[in-house]
Amino acid sequence: MQSLKDKVAVITGASRGIGEAIARHLADRQMRLVLCARDRSALRNLAARLELPKERVLLISGDLTKETTIRKIVEKPFEQFGRLDLFVNNAGVGIKGPLEQMTKKDYRQVFDLNVKAVMLTMAWLIPRLRRQGHGHIINISSLAGKQGVPQLSVYAASKAALNVLSESAALEVRGDNIKISVLAPGSVDTAFSGRTPEAGHRRLSVDDVAEAVVNLAGQHDNAWTSLTELRPLIVRT
Repeated sequence: MQSLKDKVAVITGASRGIGEAIARHLADRQMRLVLCARDRSALRNLAARLELPKERVLLISGDLTKETTIRKIVEKPFEQFGRLDLFVNNAGVGIKGPLEQMTKKDYRQVFDLNVKAVMLTMAWLIPRLRRQGHGHIINISSLAGKQGVPQLSVYAASKAALNVLSESAALEVRGDNIKISVLAPGSVDTAFSGRTPEAGHRRLSVDDVAEAVVNLAGQHDNAWTSLTELRPLIVRT
């Protein structure tokens, strides 16, 4: 695995859950971090917990469904650090409920963040990575994007769209030394997962997901992993 020391990583949805774990693991690898979320105070608290020196961290707060926020997240890392090596599109939203209760507002909310924001981010980021000569984008998806999940129809559809969007873009830029990978975990132990799983079922931890991101980020330049499915190991008792 190649060293990540002093490289620059952007993490969206960094203030909690999977995003916070990714930030923690990348900080352990001595990366310089750009932490993005809606809640600036939560980002400040995270930077303090990680003991990140001011010259090694950039905090960007804002709504990723707004194009002005996306442009800022793409442009500011280059302005402050002069480079951007890794961009983790982690921010996402899901709305639970039977399909007949889903509304156009629900659909727009989910697709605007889970698909549209990622599409715009990649569209504005790719030319900069091409000029830089390298870069890696990791989009956090879900196994729900490969197999339907009851009560999560719109969320699952958005993740399926994200998977194909990512793979198509990756094929466009693979000759430019730019990688676009998708990490699709199963159920993760976060607030979104809700109630305690049934007996015999296990969930992934946020650290499981973060470690998978580190492994993808540290992959040697001549290798590209397009889609990684992350599932909990079932241990029979």
